[in-house]
Amino acid sequence: MSVLIRPAQLSDARAIGMVHLDTWRSTYTPLVPEGFLDQFDYAERERTWQARLSNTEAQQSVFVAEVDGQIVGFASGGTARTEDAPYTAEVYALYVRDAFHRRGIGVRLVAALAERFAAEGHTHMLIWVLSENRNARAFYEAIGGVWLREKTINFGANLLESAYGYVIADFLARYGAQERREHDG
Repeated sequence: MSVLIRPAQLSDARAIGMVHLDTWRSTYTPLVPEGFLDQFDYAERERTWQARLSNTEAQQSVFVAEVDGQIVGFASGGTARTEDAPYTAEVYALYVRDAFHRRGIGVRLVAALAERFAAEGHTHMLIWVLSENRNARAFYEAIGGVWLREKTINFGANLLESAYGYVIADFLARYGAQERREHDG
């Protein structure tokens, strides 16, 4: 399996939107109130990603993962949206289609963002995840995340979200460019 991690382009908006909604449904259906996800559809997600990818003023980076020319995952991130010093960078979203879990794609997407964050001068990053999303929490812990704190968010109901923090240099020492090249193919 050959995996390509690359910066997203505006023409990727539809595929990103589809991955986004499909993974929300497979991941969050048991975690959010029944019917909450019904308000989202592929056209809405595509419009959302078209707006995000065409906004040249946004301080957000988006990377996609392609397998055989098909986008199977994406990650986005930028300046942290909370004040959790020294965590000044944040992975806003990380979604990989279920069929492609446990193949190193998620860690490669996070590494692409970490490299961008480091180039921008950030030394620490964080990722927020629904506290009840045990699989994602196990993944973030397995790749070196340290639990920082919880907060309440509204995602169809008041839910708890957990933050995991990373020292970017340590993360890249473990999962940087060389490691990603070795896992291609």
